[in-house]
Amino acid sequence: MVNEQQIRELLEYGEKINLECKKAESNLPKSVWETYSSFANTTGGIILFGIEEKKAETDISKKFVINDINNADKIISDFWNTINSEKVNVNILIDANVGKCEIEGKTVVWIEVPQASYKQKPVFLNGNPLKGSYKRNHEGDYHCTEEEVKAMLRDASDSGNDGGILDGYTLEDIDYDTLKSYRIEYELRNPEHVWNGLDNVE
Repeated sequence: MVNEQQIRELLEYGEKINLECKKAESNLPKSVWETYSSFANTTGGIILFGIEEKKAETDISKKFVINDINNADKIISDFWNTINSEKVNVNILIDANVGKCEIEGKTVVWIEVPQASYKQKPVFLNGNPLKGSYKRNHEGDYHCTEEEVKAMLRDASDSGNDGGILDGYTLEDIDYDTLKSYRIEYELRNPEHVWNGLDNVE
């Protein structure tokens, strides 16, 4: 659930990797699907309808203009109808991810897009993972490269590289410096874990 205060806090920092504003006064913007795909394939984010960004404005307090959406309920309905159609390959949202709120007496529609699980990626458009998969960089939505799409498809596979135990390998096949770096990072992230007290073989 996104409220007025949260939206105002988001706008203080402007559009970035996890925020996208769209004017959307009366209709569902077609570009929302590229943003949906890019947020789902990257780290998630929030889409706001009814807020226009003035690209040339340098004063952050004047950079975003809140427009009044005339038919918020229809836009929300159109969004759900489309996301549950063949437009996207998977709908990763639930009812609580979409809503509306009032700011200065004007209606803003918000959509919280979580990051898709590795099993759900890539999230793509129009039935084509190679041409319809997007990622988020800085403030924009960009096509994923063929290599990036193939990597996501490999990770999603039950028979992928991480799916089984490798037989016939010993500790001599492990790069010691890489293992050491990994163990240091793991311990920093999980200081109380019992694995930290085990030696490399265990």
